[in-house]
Amino acid sequence: MKPVEYRRLHNEDVEALGTILGDTWHTYTDGRKRVACGVVDLANFAQRNTFAEVAVIDDSPIGVIMARAGLPDKQTQDHWASIKHHACEELDKLGGCASDLTRFFDVMEQADRDLLAHSDCDPDFELVLFAVSSEARGLGVGSMLMDHAQRYLAAQGASKAFLFTDTDCTWEYYEHRGMRRAAEQSFADGGASILPERMFVYEMNLEGIKGVMHAALP
Repeated sequence: MKPVEYRRLHNEDVEALGTILGDTWHTYTDGRKRVACGVVDLANFAQRNTFAEVAVIDDSPIGVIMARAGLPDKQTQDHWASIKHHACEELDKLGGCASDLTRFFDVMEQADRDLLAHSDCDPDFELVLFAVSSEARGLGVGSMLMDHAQRYLAAQGASKAFLFTDTDCTWEYYEHRGMRRAAEQSFADGGASILPERMFVYEMNLEGIKGVMHAALP
């Protein structure tokens, strides 16, 4: 096994990360459609990141984590909005339906806002995205990415941070990491909702974490 390295996310990583997210969340399709869906996912989350790191083997991404301290600058938002726009165009050309995916994000984000409003979490510090390829799970990659994101947030002055997750994700991991469920909502309505069955907000305690940046991070 070649060593895993950690560095800032590059534009050249988008396709590989789109593949990871597509394989995780869009198993109902395949090929370029699946990758395009994953790129739309990636760009949708990335529009609000102030920190993005990837785990790589031979410079090929096997995992990604994004976090937010406050709000990203306009350049970051515009950059990822452009990537999302082009990925949606590609998805439509492939016979997909980007508008359905965009609508899902809109509904999901409104539900997330409602959840956050019913929690006592600090809205300024968020773990935005966390994903590891299936082939890399069990190698400690996720734990290292999480450690780096938490150190970044602590370095920005956070004592606590939050994340959204749901029953379509491996939410148990966050409890294994000692995080507290701060709010939840059920959408178990016989399949009529496009949302996951249950959605959660988890809070992580960053007190005592040294805000020391990994050498490869911004």
